[in-house]
Amino acid sequence: MIGPAVDRGLEAAAVQVAKGEEWLLGARRATYGVAAVRIIFGLAGIWFLLANWSNRHYLWGDAGQWMSPLARNGGFGWPFTLFEGGGSQTEVTVKLLVVLALAVAFTLGWRTRIVAPLLLVCWVSLIESNPLYGDQSDNIFRILLIYLCFADLSGRWSLDARRRARRAAGTGRRLLPSSLGLPSNVRRNMGLFGTLVHNLAVVAVAAQICIIYVASALYKVQGEYWQDGTAVYYPMQVGQYRPWPFVNDLLSSNPFGVLVVSYFSVFIQLFFPLMLLRRTTRVIALLGVIGMHMGIAVIMGLPFFSLFIMAGDQIFIRDATYAAIAGRFRGWRDDRRRRRQPTPDTPVIVNDQRPHSVANR
Repeated sequence: MIGPAVDRGLEAAAVQVAKGEEWLLGARRATYGVAAVRIIFGLAGIWFLLANWSNRHYLWGDAGQWMSPLARNGGFGWPFTLFEGGGSQTEVTVKLLVVLALAVAFTLGWRTRIVAPLLLVCWVSLIESNPLYGDQSDNIFRILLIYLCFADLSGRWSLDARRRARRAAGTGRRLLPSSLGLPSNVRRNMGLFGTLVHNLAVVAVAAQICIIYVASALYKVQGEYWQDGTAVYYPMQVGQYRPWPFVNDLLSSNPFGVLVVSYFSVFIQLFFPLMLLRRTTRVIALLGVIGMHMGIAVIMGLPFFSLFIMAGDQIFIRDATYAAIAGRFRGWRDDRRRRRQPTPDTPVIVNDQRPHSVANR
């Protein structure tokens, strides 16, 4: 009896191992989700730089050296020291223009294998040079971008993907030959290795998001105000978190609403990893955390924190879902184009003001 049970257990384990191997090596996963993370990160970075452009010398230039007793560059050494110690107005402006150009190239998906690590170095250097300006959104951006440097960020919705498609069609130019004289089995193994690294990066991003949510929930449940269901009330009374005072007062005036939102934010974060296991609960979990962070962005005035964490949530949306949405959008766009084009029987008014058929002209 023990022998057959052991055999069945080993067979079940072998099946699961085979499924895991197929998931890791069969194809690159979450390609649309990774592309969405790239676009949101890039747009948020551009927005951040433009929003602080007028204060750039005060924040990162010589005018910011009044805080030099606190300046330790976040404990980071080379190469994350590009903005350490401030700089002249011209120097800071040029450096920020370089970071802005990298963020634009990152958003468009141009040479992302080179641009992504460069943007990571520049962004960490920028944020850590001012110890009073960073927050947890910068930590999220830095940690996730480290993982994403090993993923295929430009597999979808990018200039790199467009260039690869042209090369595959024989209409694009290549700086170096694709084979480089390597045997076919070596090229195949290199492709499998790239797929493996990409999928492991996706797993790392997903695990990091789950850790952030669960750790946040566990810290919340230790607090008395979260247990009482009143924790959400107090941040909405702080002046820095009241961009729309009327909205804050309206929401905080409803005790039952405050209770529901407080408990909801704890439970949706605590059970987020478990809710990902089934499709129905995964949809609820994603809508819940996205709605929560949209509320934080609008009501509490923390848009960058919300954008960076919501970007990571895109990893959990399946490629099939993105493909279906993209297909519907293309169908809607094609329908609009067809409606705008004249048909052969559409009357056309010429100079003599008499209607003629396109087919008869």
